[in-house]
Amino acid sequence: MNMQTRAKLSAWAKRPRGSLGWIAAIATLVVAASIYQVLSPAWQLPMRAPAIVLALLALSAAVGLAVHRSFKSTVGKTIFSGQGRGWQARLAIVRDVARESNILLGMLLLLAVLGLGSLILASRSVQGIVSGCETNLQAQVDLPEDQALAALVAQPVCQCLAQTFLERNGVIRLALFNTPLLEVSAFKGVTEADERRCLEQLDLLPEATAVAPPQASESR
Repeated sequence: MNMQTRAKLSAWAKRPRGSLGWIAAIATLVVAASIYQVLSPAWQLPMRAPAIVLALLALSAAVGLAVHRSFKSTVGKTIFSGQGRGWQARLAIVRDVARESNILLGMLLLLAVLGLGSLILASRSVQGIVSGCETNLQAQVDLPEDQALAALVAQPVCQCLAQTFLERNGVIRLALFNTPLLEVSAFKGVTEADERRCLEQLDLLPEATAVAPPQASESR
C-alpha cells in the first residue's frame, strides 16, 4: 500500500459529513406544505389530517435521503477517482460545502425553535382571547334559561373573532399579546362588521337584521 492509497483511506475515514440531506428535507417539507395550503381552500390542522402530514414527511425524508446519498457518493468519487494530488483540492472544496451546510442547518434549527415558540405563545394568546370572549358573552345573558344556549353559541363565535384577530395582527404580534413588549393599543381590534360576518357565517344573525341593509339600499 503506497502513500497515496493510505492518504485516500485516511481522507475517507475523516470524510466531511455535511447536512445537505437535512436541508433538502426541510426545504421539501416547507415547499410541499406551502403548495398544499395554497391548493386546499380549508387548511387542516395536523391532528385532523394525519395522512397528509405523514405523506409530506415521507416525501421530505425521501428527498433528504437521496440528497445525502448523492453527497456521500460525490465525496467517494472525489477521493478515490482522483489522480495525482488534484483530488485533495477538490476534497477541500467539498469540505467547505459541508461546513457551510452544517452552519446553515444550525441557523434553520434556530429559526425553527423561534417559530415554534412563537406559535405556542400565539396559540395561548388565542385561547385566552376565546376564553375571555366567552365569559363576556355569557355575562351579558340576563335570563337563566338562556345560559345553556349562550354557552353553546359563544364558543364558535369567539373562535371566529379570534381567527379574525389573528389574521389581522399576525402570529408574531399575537405571540407578544398581553406582554410588556407590545402595548394593547398597538393591535388592530375586531369591528362590528367582523362580528356581523362571524354571525352570518354561523347562521346566527336574526333574519330582520340580515335583511336590513338591502332595505336601506332600496330606500335610497
